[in-house]
Amino acid sequence: MKSYTEYLWFNTSNRQEFINITTPVQEAVTRSGVQEGLCLVNAMHITASVFINDDEYGLHKDFWQWLEKFAPYSPKNYKHNQTGEDNADAHLKRTIMGREVVIAITKGQLDLGPWEQIFYGEFDGRRRKRVLIKIIGE
Repeated sequence: MKSYTEYLWFNTSNRQEFINITTPVQEAVTRSGVQEGLCLVNAMHITASVFINDDEYGLHKDFWQWLEKFAPYSPKNYKHNQTGEDNADAHLKRTIMGREVVIAITKGQLDLGPWEQIFYGEFDGRRRKRVLIKIIGE
């Protein structure tokens, strides 16, 4: 069994952003040499997410509207923000969207559905953050 680790680094210019990371994850799978196994992709920060969905502009707008309904940006309305932070909404958005995904590797390729893409979701950007890619298999 092989194990391979790689990191993606992000420093977004926007506070909130979705970034399609499917290609760099597939490139890491190729570098790993694993033909059959699993690929874990994990946001390593508590205000960022990794999720799988369609890469469609309207859907992304819908996600942002939906997230703002559940966890609106409002520095005064959260207990967490009384500690000097202003990012309580980002913590909640990360919880809603998820921390990680696991994708099967088949014949050296990410085994994704027809419209599935992997995304990094940034909810409190403008500083350096990383995503772990951990690949195991044969």
